[in-house]
Amino acid sequence: MLFNIIKLSIRDALKHPLFTILMMIGVVVSIFSMTTIVAIGDGTRMEIVKVLQGFGFGGDVMMVAAGGGRVFRHRPSNVKTLTVADAKALLQLPFVKGVAPRQGIRSYPIHYMGRSYQTRILGVTPSYLRIGDYQIDMGQPLDKRDLRDHRKVCLLGRTVAKELFPKDRAAALGQFIQIGKFFFRIKGILAEKGQIGRFDMDDRILIPLTTSSVLFIRDTYIHAISVKLTDAKNVEYYERVVKAFLRKRHHLLPDQPNDFRVVSSLDVVHFVNQASRELTNLLVRIMVISLLVSGIIIMNVMLASISERRVEIGIKRAMGASRRHILTEFLFESIWLSLLGSLIGVGIGMLTAYLLRNTIPIFLTLRPLYMAVGFGVLVGAISGAYPAYRAGQVDPIRAILGGRR
Repeated sequence: MLFNIIKLSIRDALKHPLFTILMMIGVVVSIFSMTTIVAIGDGTRMEIVKVLQGFGFGGDVMMVAAGGGRVFRHRPSNVKTLTVADAKALLQLPFVKGVAPRQGIRSYPIHYMGRSYQTRILGVTPSYLRIGDYQIDMGQPLDKRDLRDHRKVCLLGRTVAKELFPKDRAAALGQFIQIGKFFFRIKGILAEKGQIGRFDMDDRILIPLTTSSVLFIRDTYIHAISVKLTDAKNVEYYERVVKAFLRKRHHLLPDQPNDFRVVSSLDVVHFVNQASRELTNLLVRIMVISLLVSGIIIMNVMLASISERRVEIGIKRAMGASRRHILTEFLFESIWLSLLGSLIGVGIGMLTAYLLRNTIPIFLTLRPLYMAVGFGVLVGAISGAYPAYRAGQVDPIRAILGGRR
């Protein structure tokens, strides 16, 4: 019985292609929008995580940055609240495995044999490479003697090496490049870390922290400290201890705000979740409005379709079809057309997202498909319920004779 109802529903829908297309088009547009937004939202969230992890916010790494206030907020480079002594003092804490103080220097013009390039300079210690997971592709890493003797040596990121030595990067080792007005010997080339969004992790030069303090910053303050933890299980506790420890070192009174910021993996998760919630709220609003419009369209088109098919309904009733059969047929017609429109919409949405993958952050999952199936059935059932009830109430005699209820 159910199979016959399904067959009749599909056959009757195909006999009225205009009504069928009108019923599906609203759902197609709604689910297409939902699929695209979900893919962009997931892609953006993953991109945020990649960017923050690329800056060193791993599960077992936290960062202490100079200047107080909100966690993710830019601070002027002349904030003087952290020192190398603070970094060394953090090693006293039992859960701290290593520290890497650094200075971030504004972009400087780099020159070599008539070629010029502008990139960011970082003053670091040898531990920065280990904690930041930097590998040496060619040459040697920075060592303690470079730091102790204030040597003018540097490590080039892959992008900088390509710009200054396009033909043979290996030829860069031992050469002298000009950074600002100072000459530095190239000691090594960093292994490629890749592009994170629009940020190139290889577009940088690393020099000894003591050298950057004397030649560029001309002060001993530092901008940040990367802190390597023994484990990633108790990050929240470790963060509280680090804050209390630094507040005591900086002689801050209870009513005084922190003059530093501690950024851990928990802060990254909170930041990403907050961005995700905002995107989800936007998605829900768009989805509700779109599906409401789709439901209204389906309901009105079905009511118009029933008016056009009154004679057909009357004949079916006269030949023995019960009100329940008519109601079931029209309700199923609404559901399967809505479901088909949802599947077409999710297909077009995934194709569009795939084509845009090189332009904006995109991440495709099966979640939109599951949502499309659920919403397709739900919208079809709700919007088709009243028209199906009206179809079941059609009087067969009046319908055949052309009368009106």
